[in-house]
Amino acid sequence: MKKGLLSFAVNFVLVGVIVLLYLITALPYTDAVPTLGTAVYKGSEDSKVALQWVVSWSAKSLDEILNILKDSNVKVTFIVSGEWVNNNQAMLIRMVAEGHEIGTCGMHPNQDGNLSWVSADVIEAIGVIEESGGVSPRLYYSGNRKQSVSSRASRQLGLTHVVCTLDLLCSRGNADDIMERLDNVTGGSIVLMQPTTQAAEALSDLIAELKGRGLTPVPTGELIGI
Repeated sequence: MKKGLLSFAVNFVLVGVIVLLYLITALPYTDAVPTLGTAVYKGSEDSKVALQWVVSWSAKSLDEILNILKDSNVKVTFIVSGEWVNNNQAMLIRMVAEGHEIGTCGMHPNQDGNLSWVSADVIEAIGVIEESGGVSPRLYYSGNRKQSVSSRASRQLGLTHVVCTLDLLCSRGNADDIMERLDNVTGGSIVLMQPTTQAAEALSDLIAELKGRGLTPVPTGELIGI
């Protein structure tokens, strides 16, 4: 009799655990609570989107892009590499002066390594940005690096690891192609862009299209609440 009761109790507990796990996994995903060391790809504000530009090479279109953003009164996030900053200090200073958010993709974003290498690379980039632009990045974009390693490095360094919801692939096709890809953007999206000629050509129409849909372009940090 005691054996039967024990078996029943064990089965009852197991069923309870299974039900609890089901309820947890069935809960809707809340994609707007950034956690240090965890990659964030979306925000929760349905009325906003983030324009997140990755700048790791010298791009002649940046002047035009900054002019359009200023004229449109739009603030964005520029994810810059330490390599780029070393050769473009004046441009970084302009970005900061005009109120844009600065994040980093590391010193050498086309390279990858283990945890200690990635951490050292990001620390070096932050030092360059602080010295050149007077700001300390809170965001780290990992690009093609291994996300698991980048997440651990972000956690150690107290950074928020961001990726993106949608990449507009600004180096492919023309301005019209970029606008077509914008169809997939919804509220809360982190939209990845590159400072190409076609991106500059599309930018004014892109901003107008977003605003026409009731979506306000903001920096990534504002979108995800940091």
